[in-house]
Amino acid sequence: MQFMFVEQSSENTAKDDAAKYDSAKYDSAKYDSAKYDSAKYNERSLSTLIRTLRLSQGYFSFVLVNCNSLALRQQILDRLQVNCPVKPRQLFLPESATTLYRTIATEIDGEQPPALMLLGLESVEAIDRLLVSTNLLCSEFSKAFSFPLVFWVTDDLLRKIIRTAPDLYNRMTTIRFISN
Repeated sequence: MQFMFVEQSSENTAKDDAAKYDSAKYDSAKYDSAKYDSAKYNERSLSTLIRTLRLSQGYFSFVLVNCNSLALRQQILDRLQVNCPVKPRQLFLPESATTLYRTIATEIDGEQPPALMLLGLESVEAIDRLLVSTNLLCSEFSKAFSFPLVFWVTDDLLRKIIRTAPDLYNRMTTIRFISN
């Protein structure tokens, strides 16, 4: 009698190592079959994101949303505003940001929004410094903030997070959207 061991993982929250992201490019052939498949995949991802935001109310969590298309990102953000019972606040990071913790603390000024979407990470000039400091302060975020912190990243930035801030990445729930 043979036994087959199957690794269980969620397609939207799988945490793979940097080498897999570098070499496989998310196995893009899997998603190229039809626009319908990517639309269906993105609908599941949107549902996962809404559920994650809803269930994280009152608690701190790191959420990583991987999306390469700025147009698709904006469509998702628009749909979140309409369909999500949790109305996330958006923070466009300045290019000059060097520490995420201080930037967020200054922005919210003691307020605890239902969720905070971090946009513009790919434009931060000192992104390595920002990621290293965030990696070192991972545990401090949960002491000061009681809401989900959502990082919107591209494939390139995702690889950089995996390499530069592995502790941070390991604490993140990952949700992926794919463009046609």
